[in-house]
This record gives sequence, structure tokens and C-alpha cells, in this order.
Amino acid sequence: MVNLQDAGVHAGEGEHIRMSLSNFSMAKTFHDINDTNNKFKFIFVRAGVTASFDLFLDKGNYTDISELATNFGEKIRHCLANQNPPIPGVVDTNAVVVPVETSRDNIIRVTIDTGGTHGITSAIIQFNSDESDSYMILGGDRVRSGDNTTNSVAPIQATPANPNPGSNLAQIIISSKYPAQRASMPFVYIRAPGVQNTNIETQGLRNSSDNHNSDVAHSNILGRAVVESSEWVQFTAQSERDFFIDIHQKQLNVLRLQLTDSKNRLLGRLAAGGNTAAGNGNEQSTLGNLSFSAVIRFDIIKRKSVHHLETEHYQPPIPARFSEGNVPIKIR
Repeated sequence: MVNLQDAGVHAGEGEHIRMSLSNFSMAKTFHDINDTNNKFKFIFVRAGVTASFDLFLDKGNYTDISELATNFGEKIRHCLANQNPPIPGVVDTNAVVVPVETSRDNIIRVTIDTGGTHGITSAIIQFNSDESDSYMILGGDRVRSGDNTTNSVAPIQATPANPNPGSNLAQIIISSKYPAQRASMPFVYIRAPGVQNTNIETQGLRNSSDNHNSDVAHSNILGRAVVESSEWVQFTAQSERDFFIDIHQKQLNVLRLQLTDSKNRLLGRLAAGGNTAAGNGNEQSTLGNLSFSAVIRFDIIKRKSVHHLETEHYQPPIPARFSEGNVPIKIR
């Protein structure tokens, strides 16, 4: 929040204020895998009973897709290892997760050796786009809230015991449908809430759960900066009209700026995620290092010259008795 006080920006008649983003820079102190993209659902049927679990990838920056695939498989294995009643032979210390061929096409394929007969007859994995961007990270079809039957990945193979000659291991084989990716946020969006302007944006940039997210509405986006690397988020304008807002109001005394992702969420966290995007503290955006610097330019644009109507002042008529040419009347 910037209080401009007496140095507020003013526009006169026939003028408007243009606010443009000239430069933006911030250290990337938020994780690629975070609260906005690490959640998925694991649903399976065992002994005729359906079980559903919300699972979460570990937050952080992954070095490659294989590391991401291993963590994905570990979360499913850990879920199976803590079932009640227990799955025979499945414990946190002996079940194995093997990522297969992820480096070739970036499609996640994992095999979970459960160490015994798991008893699972069917299973699905879901990536709910209303809750998380995990469908982008793990490479699957997105589903919406209320759908508990659609499978986001390829059909899961839950093999019985002795799947191969000489083997006593029961396996669960999971394959994604599409190439995985290690991050889902290529841009940081700089917004100016409360500033009335003429810009428009699609509804998906404001509220991703909107059923008509391709429709447009008024926008408070001032600009966006590229997440260039694991270190910095930066933007430098190449012209005067890269990113700008034409403001309706004639006077601007207070300016509020907010950083979000492409779905209008706080960086690295959900609405109830507090002031911290990464780490164990609670005040990263107020006392910590989740901060930015920016150069914002204001121009007063003259649209037209205002011409006022000019007329002579009103002159009251002269009374008839004082007007010229009157003939005096004498009365005897």
C-alpha cells in the first residue's frame, strides 16, 4: 500500500492518468511445487470398500522429472502402508517405488512393489483443477469438484501376487497421460486492486473456477514478470506501452499493489495460507524476504481540449421612460 498523500497524481479536464510498469524485480523465494499445485486424490477399492485420500507432493524445487515421479510414488506407497486393516507386507520401510523412463519423454511411470498381496481391485487418481494445478505438474486430465469417478491418469494396473514367474511381489503400476513439468507458474502478475481503468482480462485470470472463464471482465492487472530462473523474477519494459493502465478517476492518492499467479492466488499459497509462501516461518511477506522492487510511471494524457461556451453578460432592457424618441405628454 503506497500513500501518495499531497503528492497524489491529478488529471484535469480532458485528461486521464496512465500508469505503466517500467521495471520489476524480485528474488524467487517461493517453491515451484507448493500449496497451489501439489494436491491429488487417490481412490481405490479394497475388499469391496472404497477409500479416498487427499495426498500432497512435498513442497520444493525438483531437479528433474524422475525426482518428482519418485516423490509422487512415495506418497501413494506411504498411503498404502498406513491402511487399517493393514495390507500384508506393506510398510514404510520395504515398499519400493521405481520411476521408469521419465527422462525419455517426461511422462511419469512408477511401479510400486507392495511386498505382498494388496487386495486392491480397482484404483484411480484424480487431479482436481478447482483445488490444485497438479494436473499440469503430473501430466493428467483435470476434473472438477463433485466428480469421484473419472481417472486423471492412464488405467492403473493393480497386479495380484506372483505377477511374474519367480516373483512374490504384488505391484501397482501408475502411468501419467502427458509429459510432466516441474513448475506451473511461468509469470508473476502485478495487480493494482481498486484502480478504475479500461483494461480487460478473461475470467480465468480472476477466478479459475468460473464456468465461463473465457469471458472477459474489467482487469486490475498492471503487468506480468517472467519467472526466468530459480533465482529471479524480472521484467524490463521495451517500450512505453508494454504494460499500462488508463485510469478513469481524476485523482490518485493511494496505490495498492498485489502479486498473484495466473489464477489470482497469492504466490505459492492458497487464500488461507497466511503470509508465507515457503519455509517454516509465518511472516515471509511482512518480515521476511518475500518482497519486490518496481518502477512505476505516471503520465497525464491529454485527450482533447475543452472549450467552454463564451457569451456576453446579460444586459437588462432600458425602461421605456428612459429610452430615446419618447414624446413627453403634458397634462394640464
